[in-house]
Amino acid sequence: MNHDSPRAEGIEALTQALADVGQHSLRHISAYIAQPLPALWNNTPALDTLRRFATERAMREVRLLFADASGLARDYGALVALAQRLPSHILLRQAATEFSPPASQSFILGDGALVLFDSGERPAATHTRTAQHIRPLAERFADAWERARPISEIRALGI
Repeated sequence: MNHDSPRAEGIEALTQALADVGQHSLRHISAYIAQPLPALWNNTPALDTLRRFATERAMREVRLLFADASGLARDYGALVALAQRLPSHILLRQAATEFSPPASQSFILGDGALVLFDSGERPAATHTRTAQHIRPLAERFADAWERARPISEIRALGI
């Protein structure tokens, strides 16, 4: 990802943007996954970023909120395996269908950075560190997270 450009195009650039979110976060990385993107969430460098963020300091969490978790084991096997190894740090939830989702697009956010994914098939996103964009999504995510159902069945998947 070019730091002069707010665009992240392709899995490698998205992984770098995820790492930037982690570098600009104290306690949480939060992600809303509206559309499946297993190429990112099963990518070893992305998983290493999540693992490193969650374990390098105490009291850190990676919160992953899925719009649809029905294909979780099939589409996100490596991510589920990481969540099984770090169940108090990598948290997975299914968004409540009776409430509005936090956004129509997928996003990753931390305290000081946001990656807002494009709609469509291409793995691309806009990456920003502007608080005026981060704060409203963080508030909507927090509300959706509280209403969401923990995906506890991953313990029984045996992946």
